[in-house]
Amino acid sequence: MSKIVEKKLTELFTPHQGNAIYTRKNVVSLGWEGDIPVISSDVDNDGVLCYVAKDKLQREKDLITYPCITWTVDGMAGTLTARNYPFVPNNHCGWLTPKVEGLDLDYLVFAMQPQFYSCAKNSSNKKVGNNQIENLLVRLPIKNDGTYDLEEQQRLAGIYSEIENQKQKLLSRVYEIQDLLIHIGKEEGIEYADEFLNNMVTHHNGNASYTKTWCQKHKGTYPIYSANNVEPIDHIDTFDYNGEYLTYSKNGCAGYITIISDQFSINGDRCIMSINDDYIGKVDLLYLKYYLEPIFRKNKKGRIGAFGKNEFTKLNSSMIKGLNITVPIPLDSDGSYDLEKQREIAERYKQIDEIKQGLIDKIVQLTSISVVPEIAEE
Repeated sequence: MSKIVEKKLTELFTPHQGNAIYTRKNVVSLGWEGDIPVISSDVDNDGVLCYVAKDKLQREKDLITYPCITWTVDGMAGTLTARNYPFVPNNHCGWLTPKVEGLDLDYLVFAMQPQFYSCAKNSSNKKVGNNQIENLLVRLPIKNDGTYDLEEQQRLAGIYSEIENQKQKLLSRVYEIQDLLIHIGKEEGIEYADEFLNNMVTHHNGNASYTKTWCQKHKGTYPIYSANNVEPIDHIDTFDYNGEYLTYSKNGCAGYITIISDQFSINGDRCIMSINDDYIGKVDLLYLKYYLEPIFRKNKKGRIGAFGKNEFTKLNSSMIKGLNITVPIPLDSDGSYDLEKQREIAERYKQIDEIKQGLIDKIVQLTSISVVPEIAEE
């Protein structure tokens, strides 16, 4: 039976980082295009940024032709990949050259991945450089004679691969649960008025001039929101809105609706729906959020990555206006808008939302468990 030992990463590998000259702009504009993949930090495309010709390489050593492990320096920093084909790394890609025999790279990706992600999390700039990984300890099975047990590494890699496949299947359910379209139908005995959303609200686009650079020059206490549906991107010294508003993301994960209150601003990646005067105090914002959000999400445009990750979708005010959405507003016995009934329905939607989030939290908890080999007692 194999024992598990810890080895310093630099005993097993030599870490390197790629050449910054291989950008997409340079490859295209300088006529370097070819068939060798340039590896960067795009984890969605297996790291491939573009393709370069062999005879256009600036240095012979830029071409990596041996099996190795690469990691993303930034972006989804610390993501490891075992590679066996020739490639050219740029400065957003680091790679590990094996120094010893008897290493299974697929096993080592699984064994080292949590530590690389930890390096990114603990880094002040969220990047992973050579100096951050050189002291990492790697767990490896060895035979009784002290040599690395390649067969055991391959066996463990197979087990870890299956565990990872099951994790990804679970994670795919997260996206399905998030976008589960739950509709509470009209109640019998209740009268409803089907009102056009375009009559009820006015759409306001965010200020595109509120870039990160602009925010840095105007630091303050007022939050500014972007596509993120939870946290502001910064705090600035002024505000554009004061009150309570329905807001939705235009880009990224488009169409999710968040109610934002108090004094704040939004940039060009977010929109606001303000209630028109005739409807103020007559419609409940939470009711509108829960009714509208599934419709917004259903009509988003764009691409969603594998397992619901890295969504790149869009939904703007023109698209929403063009839908001519009608909202059923429950009426009181005197024909006026029944605000209490709206709140009651919104509370039911909220309870459903909490159940969905509970399921998501459990899945995330399960998939965050790391399986690592234990070091055997002497």
